Amino acid sequence: PVGTTTVVWTVTDVNGNTATCNQAVTVTDNQNPTITCPSDITINADAGQCGAVVSTLGTPTTSDNCGVASVVNNHSSTSYPVGITTVVWTVTDVNGNTATCNQTVTVTDNQNPTITCPSNISVNAATGSCSATVSTLGTPTTSDNCGVASVTNNYSSSVYLVGVTTVVWTVTDVNGNTATCNQTVTVTDNQNPTITCPTNISVNAATGSCSATVSMLGTPTTSDNCGV
Repeated sequence: PVGTTTVVWTVTDVNGNTATCNQAVTVTDNQNPTITCPSDITINADAGQCGAVVSTLGTPTTSDNCGVASVVNNHSSTSYPVGITTVVWTVTDVNGNTATCNQTVTVTDNQNPTITCPSNISVNAATGSCSATVSTLGTPTTSDNCGVASVTNNYSSSVYLVGVTTVVWTVTDVNGNTATCNQTVTVTDNQNPTITCPTNISVNAATGSCSATVSMLGTPTTSDNCGV
């Protein structure tokens, strides 16, 4: 068997006298065990969490010429973070030989972040202008199970024209998931146009008539911040 076996040799002479010697036969187990890992695991993150609990990884298939002593892996927790975790399984036989295999646990973040836009804004147009400058839109409220990477909007200017402008806010989490909300900026034109009449006209009645024909009254002078 594997190990050291002592063979005792005995010599006996013709008169019955004996002597012995020992011979050692050492058999070494130089054969590693074999191991086949359980199937790789792919799951979604638990709700509101940036990871998932995996209750069981499965059981490797192992064998050895002399016998398996232990099968262990390098991950002591049942909780796995978003991303790919490599679990290394190690089988050790009764003679200390080992073999390993790798199993991956992939946790996917499929949860979009949340975003609540700042309040809608209503302002009057600036005097003499058909627009208004809004220095700040406010800040959206955001959250995510793994973390927010960026918050942006689609409007780069601080000048907003008369009317309703829809500002689209986008939040992106650290794993590339996104969510949007809409904020409106309403600019009201509350400025009346201006008008200056043509010069007053004085004419005599037409001969034999109690009226006069005025072919041209002239043209008023007008202006407006947005247009007449």
